[in-house]
Amino acid sequence: MLLGVLAVCFCSVYAMVAVVFVDRARIHGVEPPLSGCIGFRLGATHRRVDRLFNRAYKPLGLDYPQAQILLCLLDEGLLHAHDLAGRTGYDPSTVSRLVRELVRRKLVSRKPDPDDGRKRLLAPAKRARELQPRMAQIQERVNDRLLRTLVRRDVDGFLNLAEVLERLP
Repeated sequence: MLLGVLAVCFCSVYAMVAVVFVDRARIHGVEPPLSGCIGFRLGATHRRVDRLFNRAYKPLGLDYPQAQILLCLLDEGLLHAHDLAGRTGYDPSTVSRLVRELVRRKLVSRKPDPDDGRKRLLAPAKRARELQPRMAQIQERVNDRLLRTLVRRDVDGFLNLAEVLERLP
């Protein structure tokens, strides 16, 4: 999953640049334009990164959100939908929609929770495990493309920033 985390490193570099841009603009008495807004820059960069991953996963018949769900399940084995939502950052309704499609395509299976019969555990199906090596290659290839211009300091800076941002309410 570190590869998946590093994929958004690209976004964080823009966010750090945006912070510096906003601070410098305000020092000089200029209110920065929308492009100086951290949320705007993160959102725009996130969409560009998503497009890269979506194109890369298309030959497997997956989009990036579906791949993220599968990668989490392949990494963890069994998860409840709410835990999967927490891991991916998707809201529960999005996870439900993605899982429903992956179950329909026989990439994810639902199993009874032995501890609570009312709940279901999600598991990667055999077809998902067969795709895992190709998915790992895609993650590595796209991450390499995103990270090739970054120095280690930028990656470390992102990981520190990500920890701070993940603690926000």
